[in-house]
Amino acid sequence: MKKKYYLVLFILWTIYSGISYSQNVKVSDYIVPISRASQLRLNGNWNYSQSGDSVTSSVATSSLDYHTFYSSLPLAWFINLVASASRSRGDISINQDVKFDARFQKYVWENNNWFGFAKFNAQSNTNYLQVASDITVGAGYGRYINATSLAKAVRIESHFIQEDVITDFLPKEVILKIADIIERETEYQTLYGTTYETIWFRDIEREIQASDMCKDDGIGSIGIMRMRQVLLKINEFVNDRYYGWDINCGILFPLTTYNKAQVGNMNLALTGRYSIPVSWSTQFNTTIDFSTPMDSMLFKEIQSQVGVDFIYELNNRVNLVSRYRFGLIKQNESLPASSNYLDFTFLYYIENNINFTINSTFSKVSNKPRQITSTMGLQYNFY
Repeated sequence: MKKKYYLVLFILWTIYSGISYSQNVKVSDYIVPISRASQLRLNGNWNYSQSGDSVTSSVATSSLDYHTFYSSLPLAWFINLVASASRSRGDISINQDVKFDARFQKYVWENNNWFGFAKFNAQSNTNYLQVASDITVGAGYGRYINATSLAKAVRIESHFIQEDVITDFLPKEVILKIADIIERETEYQTLYGTTYETIWFRDIEREIQASDMCKDDGIGSIGIMRMRQVLLKINEFVNDRYYGWDINCGILFPLTTYNKAQVGNMNLALTGRYSIPVSWSTQFNTTIDFSTPMDSMLFKEIQSQVGVDFIYELNNRVNLVSRYRFGLIKQNESLPASSNYLDFTFLYYIENNINFTINSTFSKVSNKPRQITSTMGLQYNFY
């Protein structure tokens, strides 16, 4: 009964977050010819425990996450690097795990969603004798849009309403123009160098003034301060916003194996992803990956994974990020081996790209004992 009660409360909370700050624009209204984003995060934590005079645990862990992509109507590319290292008290060696993937896709027609693609994956960890790698070539359909710039524009708009800078929510066409200016930050940096912020903010202010919704002649000092907080990540944190979907099918060619064994045959690979922003504070992302050998073991041997991400912004400085991953591997006549991974991260934005994090994870692989961990640490966003 309590579970149902909490579920109803959560649903009502999510709906309230979407309707209590109703803008004239939706995330899916953001359609731009060019979409780009880059993110580099460094995490570090130390887990220490003691019982009496004896130290029972002392583990230092660090991780690096780098993600960047460029998406336009004719072409797109994506690069992701996730690396982690840990060392326990008394251990000589350092446990490490590194995953890298790069993807390039080209749309056949600018006004159509058919595309061809090539993808490279590489992975290494402490137990590998060498880097395992593969390349995939294929085709797909769909379009995946990054609307983070629009989310930042809406965050600025909400501040302006609370501070009485503007009289009401801005018209859709105005907020979309502001999002486009925010998206072009790199362009402003290239053209104007270290003074780009002044011109960048000026152009945003001109769009707001043109709407005739400013209470004064301009947005004033409080408006400039709020824009700086959101756009330069000063006491503000706006999670990435995505919407749309794509699905693709390709042929995977193994290049190297983790144990220096002979590479196997080609694989049929299917992948898909879908993102839906439920509200301006809530985001769901889903991914699906499936592969099977293109030989006599077709569909008799499989590797698959389903992933779900849930992001909720409690307020401008507090975020909840959760991830669930379910994996299934079947080798020939053996029974399938499954894996479950659940991760909850609570982030409190301190300032200047520094976050305080509380993280809890649950993992279960087949019949092995479940693993539960909890950590606290600091996260630094380079950009």
